[in-house]
Amino acid sequence: MTAFTLRQNRERGLSGIMRAKNEAQFIGACIDSCIDALDELIVVYNDCTDDTPKILERKRLQYPDKLKIYSYNHDVLGFNLSYEDFKLAISLPEDSPRLFCNQCNFALSKVSYKYAMIIDPDQIYFTDELKRWRDICRAESPIKWNPGFVIGWFLMMYISAYRRVSLKLDKPCLKMLPLWMVGHLKTYYQRYAEWRLQNDKATITVSGINLFWDNEWYVPFDHINRNPPYNGATDHLIFQVSERTYFYRRYDEKIPNEVMESFHNSNKIMFADTPLWFHQHANRHRNWHKVKLVKDQYPERFVHLRRFVDMNYKEVLDKMDSKTTTLFQRTSFALVHMTGIRIVKNYCKLLEKITIC
Repeated sequence: MTAFTLRQNRERGLSGIMRAKNEAQFIGACIDSCIDALDELIVVYNDCTDDTPKILERKRLQYPDKLKIYSYNHDVLGFNLSYEDFKLAISLPEDSPRLFCNQCNFALSKVSYKYAMIIDPDQIYFTDELKRWRDICRAESPIKWNPGFVIGWFLMMYISAYRRVSLKLDKPCLKMLPLWMVGHLKTYYQRYAEWRLQNDKATITVSGINLFWDNEWYVPFDHINRNPPYNGATDHLIFQVSERTYFYRRYDEKIPNEVMESFHNSNKIMFADTPLWFHQHANRHRNWHKVKLVKDQYPERFVHLRRFVDMNYKEVLDKMDSKTTTLFQRTSFALVHMTGIRIVKNYCKLLEKITIC
């Protein structure tokens, strides 16, 4: 646990938490896509050498009642570390402000509302889908338990069994429910998940679709740069803020160039029924040429967005590379695809406003 103190007596509502460093390329479009679906957006930036602070100030003036900007004046040791800095970062005390996890905790300490979620600056959000969750977090009258929750519980247990047995046998081994049945059951599951979130019995994990621009939009199954078709699904969460929710240091000595964050949460993790964003990480200036080289060499590893939204979960599952995505990720992404891909078609028009230079 860190030294940052959480605000008490928070209002019902949903706060976004964004951590930013040199995010000028997409941060403006990201804020525009999510700000109307949040009660506030907390942005904590550090060590920027591009126009990120200027863009944030313009957006603060555009959204003065919702956007709150904080400069985090510490030399954060998080990503692209030298070996010496990596060794320093893993030796620091857990509450050191130089750790990336504590930049996250600093942001969390600024939230005014009862619920929070991480907003990444390279994600373009599906505003109406995010609003659904904001409205659940705002609701003054909690959802009342009803017998339909038994069906929601059944689907939750089915998902849990699918993941657990697959992991145990090291392969996806349970046949998924028929699409027509999932379409019928997911309404009960969604309402059950909302009820559990309101009662602090669940944390909701949300996801988005990775995209790559090469004159048209493609979804990568990139086995070299580790760009699967989805991101999130396990580490992007909507949660009730409390003393039990905080970030802590995470690292792997086999990857001695980053010291990241993990989230402490004691609640049951439940999937949101639809993706919530288009992820632009592959289109960052520092990444685009690397991904383009892979696409030129392995064009079959990139699926046109129009084709992707018509793929079934098994096609997506079979196409994901087992060497670059874990079995847990593959089963999670297949579940998200099955329950939510039809919604994505409605949001492709968002991409008309995105320019990749």
